[in-house]
Amino acid sequence: MTDIWFEEQDGSTDYIPQDPLFRCIKAERHWDAQAKLETSFCQLSELELLVEKICVQYPHPHERLDKLLDAFYTVWLFSGSDQNIPEYTLNSVCYVLNMRSGSPTALAMILSHLLQRAEFDANLALSQGEVVVHVAMSNEEGYLVDPNSGQQNWYIVPENDADADKNEEPLELVMGDEAVKLYLAQQKWAFIAADKFSHALSCVELLMDLIGDDPYERRDRGYLLNQLNCPKMAKEDLQFFVDECPDDPTIEIIQHQIAELADHNNILH
Repeated sequence: MTDIWFEEQDGSTDYIPQDPLFRCIKAERHWDAQAKLETSFCQLSELELLVEKICVQYPHPHERLDKLLDAFYTVWLFSGSDQNIPEYTLNSVCYVLNMRSGSPTALAMILSHLLQRAEFDANLALSQGEVVVHVAMSNEEGYLVDPNSGQQNWYIVPENDADADKNEEPLELVMGDEAVKLYLAQQKWAFIAADKFSHALSCVELLMDLIGDDPYERRDRGYLLNQLNCPKMAKEDLQFFVDECPDDPTIEIIQHQIAELADHNNILH
């Protein structure tokens, strides 16, 4: 079943499976030509087989979830990290599959994928701005799992409570393309913070493949192209942002950058 994952004909990465985790693994090749994707897919496949064994042993959903979380954090030793390692490394799902430690988003992507393999309705979610794993046991109850530690918070929606939606903390599910976009956006900013501008540019290009000619991605691409000494292309992107978002609070800063780029071009000519 995993053979198609390993097909890297002519070094192509055009085939991207629909699962968000697969897509994020494949994305690594865009900024790291030496990324060993086959190794990551093998590591993931091994975990999937272990998940299937647990599912056979524990058919009851609540017990199965407990056993899977126990395996993930105490047997397979996945955890958050406080090591002095670059953020873009800790964000990498390939790194986390190999080292079993990393950022909440990477951990959540791997955990939710494995829980889905165990036939749970599990997805990334944002709760108070933090990434968690949401596991719905029914329409009324489920768990929120801290991806760093595996700590579970059980919730139930009260019956006939007209104000339940108002009283509950809003939870934003992050599924499919949205999960991939979250991953790429976090990597983009981590690369920018580390002055890895060409890596960040790869993230922007992948984001634009997903969301089209987004003015904010064009703005970020303009900034990165300027850092990479491509002033003409940078000016075009920044001007696009100004034209599309004239009321943005950063507009004066962007216009100043455009003027500097225009002066630079004039000097060159």
